[in-house]
Amino acid sequence: MAYVAGAMALLGTVMGTGSQLASSKANAQAAEQEAQNFEQNAALQERQFRRSAGLEAAKGRAISAASGVRADVGSPLLQELDFAKQSEIEAQSIRRNGTIQAAGRRYEARLMNRSNLFTGISGGMQGGSILSSFFANRNLSGSRYQSYDPVYGR
Repeated sequence: MAYVAGAMALLGTVMGTGSQLASSKANAQAAEQEAQNFEQNAALQERQFRRSAGLEAAKGRAISAASGVRADVGSPLLQELDFAKQSEIEAQSIRRNGTIQAAGRRYEARLMNRSNLFTGISGGMQGGSILSSFFANRNLSGSRYQSYDPVYGR
């Protein structure tokens, strides 16, 4: 009966460790997927921003042309160049923010994968501890007779 209890304790430890490993691995995969989503969302936002900035620049050129102002020299040209420069800075900022968020999630995924290693090691140590305590309480010689203690006479 004691053997069954020891085996059940060991089985519980192994199953618990396996469950923790599977859960941690799933969380790491989810974090990696979120990182990919951050990059894809940033790329989409960047494309949408570039498109809207292009439409805004075209609108400004159309207004300048309708008013009869030459857009290829002077203030209108400088204004258009400044708008293009600021639009590019904003688009790169959108991309950068997505990259930073993705890198953060990938870092978390790596930490979760590292915790898998330590979970497996601690589960193995716990299983070894259960086994050693189980066998420490048993007579390992297989004999039914207890050893003689000369101090107490038993």
